[in-house]
Amino acid sequence: MINITNQSEFTTKYIIEVKFKIMGVVEKSDIVGAIFGQTEGLLLDLDLRDLQKSGRIGRIEVENESKEGISKGIIMIPSSLTRKETALLAATVETVSRVGPCEAEILLVEIRDVRETKRQQIIERAAELLKEWDQKSLEQSEIEEQIDTDIKLGEIISWGSESLPAGPEVESNPDLIIVEGRADVLNLLRIGVKNTIAVQGTQVPKSVIKLAKQKKSVTAFVDGDRGGTIIINELLQVARIDFVARAPDGSEVEELTRKQMIKALQNKKPAKSFKDIKEKDKVGKAYVGTDESLQKILKKFKIKDETVIINALKDIQAGFAIGFNKSLEKLFDMPVGEIFEKIRDFKDTQYLIIDGILSKRLLSISINMKIKFIASKNKEEELKIPEHISVWFY
Repeated sequence: MINITNQSEFTTKYIIEVKFKIMGVVEKSDIVGAIFGQTEGLLLDLDLRDLQKSGRIGRIEVENESKEGISKGIIMIPSSLTRKETALLAATVETVSRVGPCEAEILLVEIRDVRETKRQQIIERAAELLKEWDQKSLEQSEIEEQIDTDIKLGEIISWGSESLPAGPEVESNPDLIIVEGRADVLNLLRIGVKNTIAVQGTQVPKSVIKLAKQKKSVTAFVDGDRGGTIIINELLQVARIDFVARAPDGSEVEELTRKQMIKALQNKKPAKSFKDIKEKDKVGKAYVGTDESLQKILKKFKIKDETVIINALKDIQAGFAIGFNKSLEKLFDMPVGEIFEKIRDFKDTQYLIIDGILSKRLLSISINMKIKFIASKNKEEELKIPEHISVWFY
């Protein structure tokens, strides 16, 4: 087993563990190089080289064994990023499809919170101390209140086949609050809110979608940043959401005080109003993901068979990019990490679909190639769309 104990334990919050299978004999350095190379540009602010230089991720450790021409093993990535950023990083690593000339398959095993064991030990010890304390000499105090609060952390459960972090009343309570991660569930438990469940990333588990259908009321409570917006957009597309509550701008739910959480939940807004804003949101020639806006764009180009683009949007692989020419003939289907060096080889590209973020660099290349249409999941902050390109966010 890989030993990561020498890596600045005081800064490491999470460990990303993935397993790999590579159809060829490769070295550890080849695997690490592929991860760095193929994830470049996929996610804004999550460039692995920059993250390592700044100390936000540790040294990538690889355990590799080759037998009969096939390499298998595990990869460990220590992270001091936020929970949301760590989940995005793990999903990005899974998109690596080749190591050198060899086909590769990389799958997440788990994301471990290395602080959880220590936290649980503190909770258990605090509970023991409280029981042993001479109750006759104990008066109401800040210490007792704090210990009672910490003990509530022990109420968190693992729910469903995906073992999702949840409050103990997630099934019995007629109402449901959906949050992003485990730390959010814990923070809400501190104020006695026990009907919560965490989706643990941007891909909403099917079990949560099914659970939401059974509830009287469902509220999405997310961070007040772009990541929170991404989570809301995903939830509104796939699950029944009645209300949306948000942390203050720039804040995360896990960081909020009791007063801030109560206020955010009291100020929740109907999901319908959020959808209406989303559908009307336009920036120049950029349109935000409704079927009507997509149809409007495609009709402008007088495309004979609009279903080619629509089907490509539905079937695109995670972390891939697809390009079509004027006649809607597919020119390429490649990982987003390779697009910067290869897209210029496909000079006839008119329509581009990317399962990732539209960056300034990629937009600049598209302008030079005179691409007419781009569909992407999101865009860089303050990205200005020129008039001669139509961009659709899904």
